[in-house]
Amino acid sequence: MGKTERIVLWVVVGLLATWLVVGTAMVAGELAAINDVLRGRESAGGSGAASDPAPWESEPTPVGSWGAGNTGNTGTWARVAGVQVLSGTLTMTVTVRSSGAGDLLYEPPVVVDETGRTYPPTGESLEAARYAFLDLVTRGQATAELDFAGAPAAGVSAVLVFNPGQQPDDLLAPRLEVPLPVMEAPAAGGTPAP
Repeated sequence: MGKTERIVLWVVVGLLATWLVVGTAMVAGELAAINDVLRGRESAGGSGAASDPAPWESEPTPVGSWGAGNTGNTGTWARVAGVQVLSGTLTMTVTVRSSGAGDLLYEPPVVVDETGRTYPPTGESLEAARYAFLDLVTRGQATAELDFAGAPAAGVSAVLVFNPGQQPDDLLAPRLEVPLPVMEAPAAGGTPAP
């Protein structure tokens, strides 16, 4: 092997080694950024903290702030708006913001009133909510309309429970409880005001 061939060989090996070091550093940085997002922290190159909720018209209910013993996945917030009772069906608009990886629809959500009675969701609204909640993965926020069979009586407080059979600190399917506004007696049009 000649002197020129050895120089070319060492230049190629040097370039490959440099490319390998730079590529490893870039991949390590990307993995650290992904890890920060999954943990809900601000990444070094990000423009804002992933764990801060969006400004809400009313205060969201973060996991851990409602009910006894809720701890853990504090990267998920939920808000319920537009609650209506129409012909024995409770309909509500649910907006969820999440920086975690948990699946809020791992188990069907239920509404539980203060007497302990539960109201299951309708199959059609649950299916639509599953598709709407896919936006949590790409945008970090999703809004869906959920219908429940039956409704609490006027003046009875209730709570919407996501993943009722799970623990609040479960990373894959956290239990999330969102208090609902107390329903008032039906107005003249037959629909109670929240």
